[in-house]
Amino acid sequence: MRKSFMYLLFALAAIVMAGGFSSCEKDDGGDTTVTPTPDPEPEPGEDNDLLFESILKEYVESTVVPTYRSLAEAALEMRAANEALKDSPSDETMQAASEAWMKARVAWEISEAFLFGPVGEQALDIDGHIDSWPLERDQIDAVLADGALGLTGAEAWQMDAEVIGFHVTEYLLYRQGKSRPVADLSEAELNYLTAATDALVWDCVLAYVAWVGEENVSAEMKVVFRENPDVAAHLENNPAYMNFARRLTTKEGYPSWASALSEIAVGASEIAGEVGATKIEAPYSEGKTEDVESWYSWHSLDDYQNNIRSIRNAYLGGMDDNSRREISLSAYLAESNSALDAEIKAKMEDTLSKIAAIGAGGLSFYEVVRDGVNASEVEAAVEACLALQTLFDSIVANLE
Repeated sequence: MRKSFMYLLFALAAIVMAGGFSSCEKDDGGDTTVTPTPDPEPEPGEDNDLLFESILKEYVESTVVPTYRSLAEAALEMRAANEALKDSPSDETMQAASEAWMKARVAWEISEAFLFGPVGEQALDIDGHIDSWPLERDQIDAVLADGALGLTGAEAWQMDAEVIGFHVTEYLLYRQGKSRPVADLSEAELNYLTAATDALVWDCVLAYVAWVGEENVSAEMKVVFRENPDVAAHLENNPAYMNFARRLTTKEGYPSWASALSEIAVGASEIAGEVGATKIEAPYSEGKTEDVESWYSWHSLDDYQNNIRSIRNAYLGGMDDNSRREISLSAYLAESNSALDAEIKAKMEDTLSKIAAIGAGGLSFYEVVRDGVNASEVEAAVEACLALQTLFDSIVANLE
């Protein structure tokens, strides 16, 4: 590892450990000169511990936390748009509500490389609660036929995952890739939409609060988090996932810094495998259009690419190319195994292009599955996803 990179990492680690998660000390203006005492020689493995701690802090502060903050903010925009649609139904407010759904959807899909934390199935299961598919259409129709006019957000939050979340709101807003004409929506559907959106908002805000800690969010977010006592109680009853950013960046509950750092690669590996095997291969090989995710909006291929972008952000750091910094899992690997780092970077881009190619001819993935076309493009995308999964698995193996 080049000295310049190590010095940068050690300097960052020293600053963070001295000032805390998000604070800094001011110079008091004194002119006392202090001769620094040389640091003792590090114990075996201590170099990597400082390095891994620095990478985790940067990952949390520059990638995970701002991603979940953006998700919570987008969910609130979606709530406002759906309330406006309910209050003043028009094709214009319907279009605005559809666009707000899309913005929130993108924010969610670009977070899916982080499902090892509070959002995952073995934790608060926010993922399962807001992103389960296929929908239970019979149950949805029953809700609409009996009681949707009086449905509240609190009641919706307690309902089965297959009748709430992103996909029921998508179903109410879209048909065949387009925003529905507002005249098609019944009063019951409009009320169902706003109730389900309230439940979705609480889950998105819960994800943000669980990661960063309630004490570190805005006053507005605190109010929303406390709107439904059951949501706050869900986190309070699972204290291991409260302020998970602090737990991860102090390796609390992990046997080593390497184990904590491996979470980044594990999260990337798991979503790469899911995109390839579950989201693309399974519905195509079985010819089941109902198993295609986000098929009412025809947003599936965008979803899958955003999952890969989530991996890219986790690996390279930041939320996009303009916010990347010099400290990341990629930067570490570039020093220790440059060939693997280069291969991962190339495979991420290859996977994005292969997923996009599934829609050759301007088709949505729903149409591709329905018509059984573009088989070679589907196969290539699946292979790329699984190859990307294997590459991240190799990082985990090297850290163990």
